[in-house]
Amino acid sequence: MNTLMSMGAIIFILNIVILFLVIKIFLMKKEMKRITSEMKHNPDNNQMSVDFVDKDLQKMILQINNLYESVMKIKVEGKEDEKKIRESISMIAHDMRTPLTSIIGYLQVAERSDDYAEKNAYIDIALERAKYLNKLVNDFFELSLIESGQVNVQMEKVNLSEIICEEILSESPEIDRKGIEPVFEQAEENIYVYADKKKLERVIQNLISNAVKYSVKRLEFVIEYEEAPAVTLRIITDATEDIATDKIFDRFYQQDSSRTKGGAGLGLYICKSFVEMMYGSINAKQEGDSFEIDLKLARNE
Repeated sequence: MNTLMSMGAIIFILNIVILFLVIKIFLMKKEMKRITSEMKHNPDNNQMSVDFVDKDLQKMILQINNLYESVMKIKVEGKEDEKKIRESISMIAHDMRTPLTSIIGYLQVAERSDDYAEKNAYIDIALERAKYLNKLVNDFFELSLIESGQVNVQMEKVNLSEIICEEILSESPEIDRKGIEPVFEQAEENIYVYADKKKLERVIQNLISNAVKYSVKRLEFVIEYEEAPAVTLRIITDATEDIATDKIFDRFYQQDSSRTKGGAGLGLYICKSFVEMMYGSINAKQEGDSFEIDLKLARNE
């Protein structure tokens, strides 16, 4: 008798368990159908509701929601990147068309001219525009390498003072033409930094070229030693207008929005990219009529 009662209790419990499982499976199927319908008819909905009891299913839906958010974020970023690429191509085409048209025009005029001096003058102008076009091509090539992550950095001990002097010398024709007298009191000192030599030369060359281009009289170089094993190069020039110091390192940014002063707005963007690859930093500030670019690099004794 006791055995029969025990068996009956066991069967009763099993029936309850089976009933519970059947109900649970039914509810889960119902929820799965709802979720499937929601995904099918509301593809743009960022979140699926998780207002049901089963915790495992709830966790699964939360994971799906997180995954969906990640996919949508990538999709948005992809659209933004596509927009930037289209804008970049448009700007590149504009910047390259102008000097190319100028080169062709001056060469055609020179070809028709019978005056030897006039012909040479037009050829010289065309050559100058060709050099500028070559600089643009190099900038765009470097930009493509930076954006694709294909820039190789070879860090070594580099004499910063020596590079500054060499780049000042290479820019001397324009410096002399504008009557600027560079000041670099530490020119005779050997100040070494840890950097990629070619990329540092490119950075210094670009900074000096920009400084000479926009400065009126002042061009000063000061190297300061930081408490940490680092040095800061300050390039100080005069400023004839307000400069957007928070934007000048942006890609394709130009102070002159009409883009009539030449350049593609890539020089300082490339500088910043190269400096950061060399574990350094670069920033700009303006105080009244004084404009300053600070380049910080690791010191190497």
